[in-house]
Amino acid sequence: MGEPGDPFRSAHAASAGRPKTVVVEPLPPPAKLYGRALSGIVKRGREAHLPALRLVRPAVPLDPGSIWRYSQVCGFIPEHGVPLTYPHLLAFPLHLLMLTDPAFPWPALGLVHLANHVRLRRPLTYKDMLRIEVEFGALLSHDKGQAFVLHTRMYRRGEAVWDGDSVYLKRGVPASGSRLDPLQLGPDALERISRWQLPPQLGRDYARVSGDFNPIHLSALSAKVFGFPRAIAHGMWTLARAAAALQPPKPLAEATLSAEFKVPMLLPGEATLWSASPSLIERDIEVRDIAGEKPHLRGRMQWKLL
Repeated sequence: MGEPGDPFRSAHAASAGRPKTVVVEPLPPPAKLYGRALSGIVKRGREAHLPALRLVRPAVPLDPGSIWRYSQVCGFIPEHGVPLTYPHLLAFPLHLLMLTDPAFPWPALGLVHLANHVRLRRPLTYKDMLRIEVEFGALLSHDKGQAFVLHTRMYRRGEAVWDGDSVYLKRGVPASGSRLDPLQLGPDALERISRWQLPPQLGRDYARVSGDFNPIHLSALSAKVFGFPRAIAHGMWTLARAAAALQPPKPLAEATLSAEFKVPMLLPGEATLWSASPSLIERDIEVRDIAGEKPHLRGRMQWKLL
């Protein structure tokens, strides 16, 4: 498998200055993490400067029980091995700590998850022990405000095995940085391959396995506080569900998965998965509404099987 394209490659540079490395061990309890997020909601917008900070968890196990519960919610099967998107949730507590750091300029709640890119460099196995590092990348300009990258690296015995870039948007503030280029899909027409039923508790189910308890995903009441008529599905659940549906029933040796998140997916509801196959090891992806008109997610997946 050749060197895959990374739509956020220019964003890998750390914030200005050498980042300060902080080992986070043990993790704060989830209640404390979300307490930080709620207390920061009154934080007033400041100049767009990202802290030069690197957070590290030195030894995080790939727990088979946690992977099984995640797979049940997202649609992965045992033949897939460790799901391509699973490492993201291991880094999520560090993401939340970064976004609630006192030096971070904006409230964590209310940020929009615009896009995600993951790269599997080496096969992962159950009970692997990973070193996880998270730091901010570059600022990116966006028509609706300031976007920025949160970059994750994972290592096994010193070898890089998994990378992730999460792109977030703070709406309504002046923007700086280079523009985020849209994801380009191939010329082949996408075909509808499946229909999804989205139960009302989906957001709560995913929150329990991922640790992402953002109120917009949990109930209509909590989502309305942030301007949504009902709870919305997690973007990372949508991406994981699409990857699970398209991956052949074998473990991955290498892979890349890039996605842009579009129209929020309301719960309960229905959605459809669309795909085209530029090659035997590549899929263009869209998740659309039940009519096949409005996109919830647009992405591309490439892989090499074991």
